[in-house]
This record gives sequence, structure tokens and C-alpha cells, in this order.
Amino acid sequence: MNAQELSQRLADDAARIAEYLLPGGKKASGEWKAGSVAGDEGGSLSVRLTGSKRGVWKDFNTGESGDLLDLWASVRILSIGQAMAEAKSFLGIRDSMPRKEVPTFKRPSKPAASKPKQPVRDWLMSRGLTEETIAAFQIAEQERQGKSYAVFPYLREGEFINAKYRNVADKKDMRQEGGAEPCLFGWQLIDPKARVIAICEGEIDAMSLHQMNVPALSVNAGAGNHQWLDNDWERLQRFSEIYLCYDNDEAGQKGAREVANRLGLERCKVVLFDKAKDANEYLQSGVEAADFDHCLRAAQPFDPEELRPLSDFWSQVKASFWPAGDKVMDPCLTFNGVDQPWFQFRQGELTVWTGYNGHGKSLLLNQALIGVMRQGEKICVFSGEMTAVNQGKRMTKQLTGQDRPTQGYFDHCGKWLQDKSWLFNLTGTATIDRLLEVFRYGFKRYGIRHFVIDSLMMTDVPEDGAGAMSAQKEAMRKLAGFCREFGVHLHLVAHPRKGENEKKNPGKMDVAGSSKLTDAADNVFSVWSAQKEDGEDPDTPDAKLELHKQRNGETQARSLYLFFNRASMQFTTNPQRRPFPYVEYSSEAQTA
Repeated sequence: MNAQELSQRLADDAARIAEYLLPGGKKASGEWKAGSVAGDEGGSLSVRLTGSKRGVWKDFNTGESGDLLDLWASVRILSIGQAMAEAKSFLGIRDSMPRKEVPTFKRPSKPAASKPKQPVRDWLMSRGLTEETIAAFQIAEQERQGKSYAVFPYLREGEFINAKYRNVADKKDMRQEGGAEPCLFGWQLIDPKARVIAICEGEIDAMSLHQMNVPALSVNAGAGNHQWLDNDWERLQRFSEIYLCYDNDEAGQKGAREVANRLGLERCKVVLFDKAKDANEYLQSGVEAADFDHCLRAAQPFDPEELRPLSDFWSQVKASFWPAGDKVMDPCLTFNGVDQPWFQFRQGELTVWTGYNGHGKSLLLNQALIGVMRQGEKICVFSGEMTAVNQGKRMTKQLTGQDRPTQGYFDHCGKWLQDKSWLFNLTGTATIDRLLEVFRYGFKRYGIRHFVIDSLMMTDVPEDGAGAMSAQKEAMRKLAGFCREFGVHLHLVAHPRKGENEKKNPGKMDVAGSSKLTDAADNVFSVWSAQKEDGEDPDTPDAKLELHKQRNGETQARSLYLFFNRASMQFTTNPQRRPFPYVEYSSEAQTA
């Protein structure tokens, strides 16, 4: 358990902790009032016991403040690490992770080196470092074979752990002590009560941050090597905030993400120094401590990619109320050229169409797709039961509003469809995986955004029997995931269960198979036909389209009564059943 997690546990029990640490105090108005951290009388110290700031304390005489872990360390005169151990014992917390067996490392002898002088001193100072910073980190110089090396000692808890040697004239000439423990550079300058730390890629970066009043450590072997994590793991547990100041390049940012994943995303932030590659380059640009402080304040947390504030989408929410004139709208459901604004085929959604055999669900869906194409979209249809020729004949009748258009009109429709309509050309059963593979290609290559599977029974997904429900659930997961990933709309035809009769429209609960078929769908339509003979009761509608579910629309349920023109195979809201030419054609205009 790291310091941030432990601090929250302490805050959850704030009253008991405050009374234990400050036994002479008293409770008043949701606060614990006490004398001071040192135990003096008076009421200058206040600990918040309730609300979002519970566990926060401040001594108004000295200006000291922090959380309950800081208070524990201050009252008991302990380091943060020691305070964590006591607090865990008090709360009865035992870390669940077993301690790893510590490998044996060689403790090297201190190298023969001297105080830096030319050229090492000049090289360090040319990087913007002061003599005070160089002395604080105990940087030394070593001459070997006529070459000058800067010696960066790794000191921790009074012990010499490692050293890195850098040829000041050749960056590639660099080495560390063989067999030494991989650990962080700069521990000797970190206050035992510090709760915030910066970690960077290089020793000079850590020195630059220290010089700008930022407590900092450096890794020992670049952004991609994380051996130091195992060895300094326990020491890093006491920090509630960790600023990762890795190089602003692909390798550096990748390394920062990996370290954050190990140390805990919730307490890590990534720091970028404006346009500089690293902290030292930023220092050399002539900035001041306030500029470094600004960069740390602007550090970004490693939030999971899926976690987004609603404010990120507020402009899109606004556009849903007041769409811009040039905004591309999702296509509406249309009949005889008239939009039905209560339903839009939205990007990233899946619509299930159901209805009894022979009641026209595929026919009506095909007509709805013509309306989609008229609004600028492209479609791809898989119908395992109907050949391409028969699909084309039906499409021609519905496009023209005629049973048998002229050859010129027919050819004109073919040109209109040329870049709008595709088929998954297979008569028989297709696998869901192959369908999605081809659909993905269609989206990427041709920009197709509307895909049809007519029907689920013509795929490899079993309708019944052992494992059918699980297979249907998995298929819907894949189909819905495809819609979300590419922002497309998928239309799935699913048959209803057989009922007592076909005199009423099947509902959402009547779809055959797993309930996941409609649970996973964003929208559910059913199509029902009165099955009338020509001329029978001409004043009443022939069919009904019923919306049973619309997850993201304002209209959740709606019935639309339709009339049917048999010659053109068109459904229409026109009681006179007049067909509508979705693709207009004039032979005179074509020959002019």
C-alpha cells in the first residue's frame, strides 16, 4: 500500500486518528481542535473530520499543513516511511504482496576521484548547473588514459551503491560499476518527510530539477530499463505524487507510461517542459524556478484512455441542440421522400429488424436503405437467401416506383447505385468473423457506413441447442464492437419466435434466441403486414412499422402505419398508395 492509499484509509477514520495523535484536543463543528504539532496548548491546529477535505490539517500559527500521514510523521517526529509503518500497524493493515527475495549485489569501493576541475567542471557548468548543485550531488572527476570523466555517485542512506562515469568529450563513452545494484540517483538529497518526487531519465536532469527547487531522482540506465523499480520499490511507496519528467520523445513517453503502470497511475503525472526535450535543456533556455513550477502544475495524469471528463464532449452536446449549418447529420428514416425525424440511423449503432416470414421486413429494410443512400451514405448487404440478381430486381422496382421501368431508366439507376451499393456476394451461410473482415475492408476502402446481415440464421451462429445462447451473445458483442470501433451502422435481421398466430406485431421480447440480441442492440424495429389481398379494405393501412427500442433517441416507442404498392414493392405513408421515384429520370433530359 503506497502513501496515497494509506492516507485515504486514515482519512476514512479521521476522528479516531486525530484523537490518537492529538489526545488533548476536542471535537467541534466537524473539526478536531488541538494546540499544535509539538503539543503546545491553544487551538491553532485544526483537523477536518468530515466532508471532501476530511483528514486535512493545518497549524495556523506555524503554517504547517498536510494530510493525516504528514500529521503522523510530524507529531511522532518520524520519516514518512516510519510513519507509514506505524499507521499500518495501528490500522491492522498487512501488505498482501509478499516481499521479493532481494538479489545479491556487489557494493563497489568508492572510486579514486577528485573535486571537479577543468574540463569536467566547465562541462557541468556549461549545462547550466551551479557550483552549489555540483557540490550537493558530490560529483567528482576522474582522469583515465588521458580522458576526463564526470563521476556521478549513487548514494543512499549513507551508503555508496553505484557510480556512473561519463566521458565529457564523448557521450557514448559511459559506464557503471559492474554488478552494482540498479537504483535511483539522488536519494541523499531527498527530505525523509517529502511526499512529492520527480523522476527523470538522466542525472543532469535530476540536478537541474533540484537546482530549481524540485526534489528529483534519476533512473540509472535510460527510459526503457526499469530494474531500479524492484530495488527502490519500498522507498517509493511513501510518495503520494510522482512527476515523471522523461524525455519528450517516443522512447521517453513510452518509458514514463510503463513506470506509471508499475507505480500506480493514480499517483503519477507526466511532465513536459514546453518545447524542450528534457529538464536540462529547459534549464539552459534561461528559465527560472517559477517556469519549472508552472510545468509541474500543468502535468497531466495517466488517466485510463476510457476515462474522459464530460466537458470533453460538451461542444458535441451543444451541437446536438444547435447543429452547425455544415454539420453532416445522421440519415433519417424516410418514406416516399419524407423524413421521419423521430428516428436517425446513428453512427456506431446496431439496429435489429424483426417480423414474421412474408410480412416484408427485408423489403421494408431495403427501402429504408434507399432513403439512407439518398442522404449520401453507402451500403453493403449480405443476404444468404437471395441472389444478387433478385436483389437487383427488387431494388430497381423500389428505386423507380415502377414494376418495369424503361431500359434507359434502368441504366440510369445502375449508374446512380454504382458508388453507393455493395453486396457481400454469397448465397448460403457466412461466418460472423468473415462478414466483419469484409465489412471492415469496405469501410476502410470505400467509406461504406451501413451494413446489413439478412439474417442471423444465415450465419454460423446457432439458433438453438447447446451453447447457442453463448454463441449469440458473443456474436452480438462482436457486431456491436465493430459498430463502435468504426462509427458505422449495422442492420441485423432476426426472426421472431412462432406465436399462436400472426395477427399482431411481434415485440422486442418475441425475438427468437438469446435476449442479448435485443439487449445489445441500440434500436429494435418490428414489421407486420395485414396480409390483405389486392383491393381488400383499401382504406385501412397494409402494414405497421413499430419502434420498440431506441437507446439514444428521444422517441423510445412509436408506431407508423404504412400502405403498400405491390407493383413497385414500396411501403408509403400515402393512403392513395402512390409510388415514389427515389431516383428521378427524364428520357428527354438524358438525350439532350
